[in-house]
Amino acid sequence: MANLHVASDLAKDSLYSDVTPKDLEWTLASGSSTETQTFYLATNEGHFAFVQMIHSNIGLWNPTIQFTSRFFGNGVNTFKSVNMSNFKLSPDRRSANANNMSITLNPECNKYTVNLTHKELIVSFEFERIDRGFKIGEGKTYFGQNKSTGFVEHKFWPKGNVKGNIVVDGQAFDVSGVGLFVHAIQGMRPHLIASRWNFVNFQSDVTSLSMCEFETTPHYGSKKINQGSLVVNNKLVGVSVKNMAQFLETSLDPETKYDVPTKIKYTWEGRILETNEEFSAFLELKLDVLMDKIDVLNEVPYFLKKIVQAFVAKPYVYQWFNEAVAHVKIGDNEELIAKGKLFSECSFIS
Repeated sequence: MANLHVASDLAKDSLYSDVTPKDLEWTLASGSSTETQTFYLATNEGHFAFVQMIHSNIGLWNPTIQFTSRFFGNGVNTFKSVNMSNFKLSPDRRSANANNMSITLNPECNKYTVNLTHKELIVSFEFERIDRGFKIGEGKTYFGQNKSTGFVEHKFWPKGNVKGNIVVDGQAFDVSGVGLFVHAIQGMRPHLIASRWNFVNFQSDVTSLSMCEFETTPHYGSKKINQGSLVVNNKLVGVSVKNMAQFLETSLDPETKYDVPTKIKYTWEGRILETNEEFSAFLELKLDVLMDKIDVLNEVPYFLKKIVQAFVAKPYVYQWFNEAVAHVKIGDNEELIAKGKLFSECSFIS
């Protein structure tokens, strides 16, 4: 469509681009924008955690800053959302801090240190990139005929080593393991960008898979835009955009009226970066372990909630953490089968 300029189309045949130090700078884009840095952690003990810093300018005089975190495992399933103030950037704009928290990038631009001290939540871990990061083309999909309406941008570290701890309500957990890092920007109001999102982070000893998919609103053609990655033996070997999240079975949520998946299949198709061999991968599973259903409007400040409600958006996020088996085929090689942990997320906006 003339009013949508997809990152993969703009990249043409050069889908893969490295994540540079410039890409890791906080932009704090003007106008209606939301910028996030998110760490998804799969721990050695079989638990799951994520932490996220959100800087949001959704039509407000002053930005809102939130720190959200989830821990799931050992009988604990908790989500914390903390509103922050005094947001400041380092001179190079690659590190940020607010109140009693900080996300600090080292000079080599390959390791983050994340710290938060709060009465309900203490976070302290290091996230060190394994191999390299990626973005599709320049990383941006633009909206509007002249690209001026807005954009969505994603940069990924598809695998990293994690060392550290999280303390939730006085209970300490070792979160050492592996994870995925995403720096994302939504350069327009969220309900104008997409009606739905799907996100996947699969981690195992042998292979890792990531997927980020959103479906544009009808105004932009209800087009599914997908980007994903394949890591094998701690090396990023492929990025792909011919991927799909298929809802094989659904169940109507009577509260939200959304058809929520109960069985899902994720597929990837692309080419190996070094050899140009074709690769394919899939995960198919019952979504047995629902961690949470998040009413997004309950987690934002009152005045921001009123703005979002004015646009008749009804955002809910469903999150699962399950054991899964990945099937990966590279060229004529024997199929690689890997058991691991899968974090999957479906977001419904409207």
